[in-house]
Amino acid sequence: MFVDEMRYGLMSNIRRSWSKKGERTVYQNQQEFANRYLYTAIDPINGESFHLMNFDDASTAQTNLFLSALQVKFPDDHLVLVWDRAPFHRSQSLKRKHMTLISLPSYSPQLNPVERYFGEMRKFTANQIFRDGMEALSKIVEQAILSLSRNLEAIKTLTGY
Repeated sequence: MFVDEMRYGLMSNIRRSWSKKGERTVYQNQQEFANRYLYTAIDPINGESFHLMNFDDASTAQTNLFLSALQVKFPDDHLVLVWDRAPFHRSQSLKRKHMTLISLPSYSPQLNPVERYFGEMRKFTANQIFRDGMEALSKIVEQAILSLSRNLEAIKTLTGY
């Protein structure tokens, strides 16, 4: 499985959109600095995925929680996890039985297929203002995860390159 984490927050996520010819699209802009993290593991061969969200930080402690939950989800499997070289991925406390951790080369996000999944996730929150704060944004992210997770073929197509 490939593993990565994504920060999502209340800062506007502006994307391209259609508008009438000769008219400029106007977007509202939100500049709040509240954010959370989503941890994701995806198997690009069968499209299966596992997600934990609403972490306040991306650190070794949160990564340990994610790995523990991943082991509970797949108790009988030996998991091979491929991820980047983030500082909190290098701790010796992350090593576990029945789990092999492989690091990608530095500065190579294009090698991690989870990044393409996150690109699709960001489309669900694009061009929106979340006046109700992080709760409203977290609900949208959760709905996006459920929507994408139901379609295994789409995940395999997106991440199986």
